[in-house]
Amino acid sequence: MTPNPQAQLLIWFVFLLAIIAGIAWALMTRPLRVAPKASVRFFITNVLLAIGVYLLLLGQNHSYWGFWLASDLFILSSFATLGWGIQHLFKQPTSALRDSLLLSVCAALMLMLHLTANIGTELGVSFCVTASYLLGQAGRNKFIAIRHHFNSLAASLMAIPLLLTALLFVVRALLLLVLPADNQDMLNHASEQGLPMLWCYVVLILAVNATVFGGALARLVAKIRTMAEHDPLTGLYNRGAVLKRLQQCHENLQKQQIPYGLILLDLDHFKQINDSYGHDAGDAALQQCAATLRSSVRPNDILSRYGGEEFLLVLPDCAEAYVCAVAERVCLAIEQSPLQWQQQQLQLSASLGHIWADPDLTVDQLLSLADKAMYQAKGAGRNTSVKAAQHHSGSSGPL
Repeated sequence: MTPNPQAQLLIWFVFLLAIIAGIAWALMTRPLRVAPKASVRFFITNVLLAIGVYLLLLGQNHSYWGFWLASDLFILSSFATLGWGIQHLFKQPTSALRDSLLLSVCAALMLMLHLTANIGTELGVSFCVTASYLLGQAGRNKFIAIRHHFNSLAASLMAIPLLLTALLFVVRALLLLVLPADNQDMLNHASEQGLPMLWCYVVLILAVNATVFGGALARLVAKIRTMAEHDPLTGLYNRGAVLKRLQQCHENLQKQQIPYGLILLDLDHFKQINDSYGHDAGDAALQQCAATLRSSVRPNDILSRYGGEEFLLVLPDCAEAYVCAVAERVCLAIEQSPLQWQQQQLQLSASLGHIWADPDLTVDQLLSLADKAMYQAKGAGRNTSVKAAQHHSGSSGPL
């Protein structure tokens, strides 16, 4: 069959789109250095896709199935690399081994079909099923990652192009299985009837690259947001971020009667550690304290470096007994975790003030009471916790 000129023109257009997208991702890698490791994979994705499309053109011009077979394998490899790039971009577990095994099995099957001259429906179905799986997994991973950093609506908008492309290949596989062989011209890229599918590829290549680029920007925004809200030394929330969450907890208490508590902690003799062993030792003490706090509370408890050697813990939806128990647990855990520094063992301890929130008090008043309790703990000899003196109404909530 003589290739349709319009179909050839569209395939050339897809080829140029892949080349241009590859150049854009190369610029993202260097000199812009936006998610460089993931961008390298997206660059390779478009290069493999361009090679696959070029081989498709050669296959049409020379009517040689070997070009088409190689074209399919390059295009499938580009889909796999796209998925790996998304996984790397969002720090997800890699599926490179599993996908490589799938590509190897698909390549062996397609080669066997080619050698036995069974190169019609079965070869097309093998390609479409593998492509739909790879793109579907990439879309799923992208949805999960974007939803984690933003929301379900943003995740859906970002993942739809990949999932639609996967669905397109599923539909194509079903049509190959259902339609008689003499009615499959609409599925042949070289035919006039295949123009709608080529136009779908053009639109979806543009959309996929655009949303992948959007994913890279979303990851960058999430990273900037994390850096803005977290203390770089300990990885805990910084003062501004924890105060926002504390205000939210207080509003929940006042509007929905969801109780919470807070603990203010100060490392004892911290200046002495800095003066005697240097600021690196002080930094190590802060990092160890942060690790101890993480292991002493629930996953939903909010931990922050409040300033200097002070830490603020906000414990949402809890009973007063839980606040007291956490304060005692943290105090003991810090004492039992001496810092190993340059072949020396530095004893650490902390003074804590804790309070169960009263809806009749403001956030500033609660912090002031916790601060006074903390200084009472220091006055009592340090390495202890003190409950803030207050008058409050209400009963304890659930643990």
